[in-house]
Parts: sequence; C-alpha cells; structure tokens
Amino acid sequence: MSDETLPNPHTIRCHTPDELHAWIKDRTHLHIPRTNVCPHHQAPFDYICTAYFEPSRDQIVWAPRGGGKTSLAAIATLLDLLHKPGISVRILGGSLEQSLRMWDYLMQHINDDEQLKELVKNPNATSRKLKMNRSHAAVLTQSQRSVRGLRVQKLRCDEIELFDEPIWQAAQLTTRSAELDGFATRGTIEAFSTMHQAYGLMSKLVDKAPESGVKVVRWCLLEVLQRCPQERDCNTCPLWDECQGVAKTKCDGFFSIDDAITMKQRVSEETWQSEMLCRRPSREGMVFPMLAGATHYREEAPFPIDAECHRWLAIDFGFSAPLVCLWIITRGEQIYVLDEHVKKGLTIDQHVGEIHARPWGRATHIACDPAGSSVNEQTAKSNIDVLRKHEYKVRTRGSRIVDGVELVRAALKSATGITRLFIHPRCKQLIQSLECYHYKSEQSELPHKDGKNDHAVDALRYFFVNNQSYEVKSRRY
Repeated sequence: MSDETLPNPHTIRCHTPDELHAWIKDRTHLHIPRTNVCPHHQAPFDYICTAYFEPSRDQIVWAPRGGGKTSLAAIATLLDLLHKPGISVRILGGSLEQSLRMWDYLMQHINDDEQLKELVKNPNATSRKLKMNRSHAAVLTQSQRSVRGLRVQKLRCDEIELFDEPIWQAAQLTTRSAELDGFATRGTIEAFSTMHQAYGLMSKLVDKAPESGVKVVRWCLLEVLQRCPQERDCNTCPLWDECQGVAKTKCDGFFSIDDAITMKQRVSEETWQSEMLCRRPSREGMVFPMLAGATHYREEAPFPIDAECHRWLAIDFGFSAPLVCLWIITRGEQIYVLDEHVKKGLTIDQHVGEIHARPWGRATHIACDPAGSSVNEQTAKSNIDVLRKHEYKVRTRGSRIVDGVELVRAALKSATGITRLFIHPRCKQLIQSLECYHYKSEQSELPHKDGKNDHAVDALRYFFVNNQSYEVKSRRY
C-alpha cells in the first residue's frame, strides 16, 4: 500500500478509554484528569468517554468556571468529525460569543496540526462552518430561526444558564440518530454550564435528570486543580478549607493553584461555593435567603388541625397569567400553607369550582389583591363580586410590596430566630417562587417582577397584610 492510500492517522478510531486518552494527549497536548477527587463527583474524562463511545442518553456537564467545559466539548466535536465520517454537529451557546469560544478552541486544534488542516474542506470563517472527513460542524445563533428545522446527530449547548428557555425547548427536537460507516451514532444533546441561578434552567435540568434518564457529569475545581508541590505550606494556604491536603495526593489537573487562590480572594463566599465548588446556586440577592427545607417544608402541620384553626384562601388573580390560590391554616401565631392551585386561562367561576373540589374544608376568609375589585373582561363582573356571591368574606387591604415582604420574612425567621411559617412540599410553585424571588439590583429595595415567581409570593403577601394578627407597621420620619 502506497503512502497516498494509507489512512490519515488522525482518522483511526480509538477502541478503549486508554487509546482515547493517549490520542487526545498526543494530538492536542492536553492532559485530561481521569480520576475524581470528590467522592460524589466525576472526572472530566468521564464526559469525553461517554460522548465518544456513543452514549445511550443525553449528558449534562456541571463544572466550574475555567474548568475545561468548553475546551472538552471542542475536543469531543473534533473527535466526532474525524472518527465518525458523515456526522453533523452543531454548537449552540447561551450567546454567540459563547458559541464562538467553543468554535475557536476547535479551530485552534485544527490549525495547530498540518495533517488536520489538510482534512478540512471549504472552511467558512464568516459563517463558522466546516466540512471534515465527510462530516459537518457549524455554529448556531441563539434564535428560534437557527434551531427550528435543524436535523443533526450532536447538539452541544454551552452555558445553558444563559439560554432562553423557549429556545432550549425548541432544541430538544433537533437530533436524529444515524448509521455512519457501520457505526450506530445516537442523536444526543449535551448541555454545559455552571449553576449559579436558583431555579435557573441548569438547576431545573439537573433536578429532572434522574427521571428523564439524562446523565449528569459533575466536577469541581478540585478535579481540575494541578498537583500541589510538597514544599507549599498547607497551614497558610487559602485553599485549605476545600483542599484539606488532597491537592498533594489526588489532584492531577491543569488549573493553576495560584490562579485559584487569586480568584478566591476576589469573589464572595456565595460565588466561590456555587461557581467553583459546584454546590447549589448562590442565594445572594434573594429576597428570602433564610429559607431552609428542613425547617420550613413539612408534610405535617406543626399544630393540630381542628375547629380552633382559622382557614384562609390567599389569591393572586390572573387569566393570561396564572391565578394562584393558597390554602392557609393558622393557629395562634403559627401559619401552615397546606396546598396550592395554580392555573391560567380560566374564569373566576371555574377557579371557584376547582377550589371547592379540594378536600380541605371551607375557608372562613379570602385575602386578595384590591385590583380584584375591577370588572373582569371575561365575565363583566369583578372577581371579588364573584367570591362574595359564593359567600366568602373577602379582604382586600392594600400595602406596599416591601411591607408585605417584610411580614413574610419575619414569619420565616424573626430577629429572635423564631419560625412561624411552614409549607407543605406539595406547594411546589410557592416553594419555587420563594426560592427564586430576588431583588432587581443590589441597590433596589423592590423584588424583580419576572412574571414567573412573583404570583405565588404576591398571594402569600396578601394573606399577611389582610390578616389582622400580622399588622403592617409603617413609620414616617
């Protein structure tokens, strides 16, 4: 066989993880850690192996800032193009800038190797498309137009936390499996991100992964931290709290220790925990940071539910936006949110029918927004008139948002550490709303009205400002 007919060594498929690791190190000069440091994490190489040896499911990669997510995704794309002739791969970032980072990593690996450059056909630097070994790769913009109608084998989505959720939903229909040169190539989506938003898209995907069958590959700073020299003094090291000496025995990565120390000194503890150690998202800027699941979420009321209890409904009206109704039981100063009803597109009479069908007994009072007194466009009656027609005692006292929020905060945890507000775990929308409710900015006293997480909180506020046991106290100076 002449040299002209010999296959390009770059296109010879790897058959074992060892071959794959060696291929990457020889041709890209990157050493990818193969061993996890934290017991509940995975090694970065676990992602590459799953992506290369044809996964049976989608993947979510939860990793720190600078932890190699984008670079590894570019390597996985290069391997797909070379070793799976005919494959189609698309790169979709949370922004075009983020997409181009992965593309730039991919092109850097290609341009650094003359044999790889020879394999590229018709590169288009403007539109960011290339053909290689009968395979195709391209960058997509964060838009419905670029995603809809797409049919590819691999879609790699970088910085999911920045995605518009409708575009993410549209992207779920883009992949198709294919038989390529005798190899079964499954249509899969890979999502890469840190997780820095409470109840952001990344948080939702990770929480749903067990039931949806998606694999979560998670690593933190320690999985990519470089081996620490023995002469470095652990007693004075700012990384001791998270490291505890493992950097000298287990770490074998590429992240500079000095860089890690500098970054830790720059950021808040909340940011460090969520974005570098890959723990649950920061509560910085949250309106109700005192929420604690073990304390506030209870399947049983903290008091006997009997005739001495007061039963309330708290309602935030809506039609195109959802109407939220909370069932609230009180005894003395203790408050228990027993259930919730959240639906949109129904008239108030239809909502009342569903409320009556619940097994919690008739409420003595309803607390709601004073705006409910206005005539409803669908019924030509006010929502409050309809409720009173059903013989409810309706209270509609108005208040400033900040006053109602303060009453909720005090019930969750008073200045003396007393908790009076408890919530049944079935109230998922209320729990999500309380945990996501955040301020517009560091300087603002007003929470952000995002149209998703404010309705249930508003209903809860209406209960507090309309219950005479919890007076709104305003002071003027």
